[in-house]
Amino acid sequence: MAQIRKYQTNFKAVLAIDFDGTICDSEWPECGPERDLAKFYINKLSREGYGIIINTCREGVALAKAIVWLNNHDINYHYVNCNFPHVIKLYGADCRKVSADVYIDDKCIGGLPNWVDIYSRLTSIYG
Repeated sequence: MAQIRKYQTNFKAVLAIDFDGTICDSEWPECGPERDLAKFYINKLSREGYGIIINTCREGVALAKAIVWLNNHDINYHYVNCNFPHVIKLYGADCRKVSADVYIDDKCIGGLPNWVDIYSRLTSIYG
């Protein structure tokens, strides 16, 4: 499916998920192979009612390559590098940092857990 075009606002939680090193192994500016189980768990979270924002520093051609990669790999997401419209309306602006309940990024302190652990932690908190 890739980009989800049906709009909703009642998510269990909004997840901002980094692209390079989190969804795919980084080979910037190219896109590397999919990280183990990333597609499976991102799509599962999406089906279970989580909002998915792809949060990346990529722009221009490199960003376009990432979006094509996501679509070719059938990884479901709602937006890339932008907030949900209801969040923009709530705060009266679309700030540079995407608004999310959880940020999933390989650059976090302690490193990126595997996708099985990420899913387990999210569902234990948000259902």
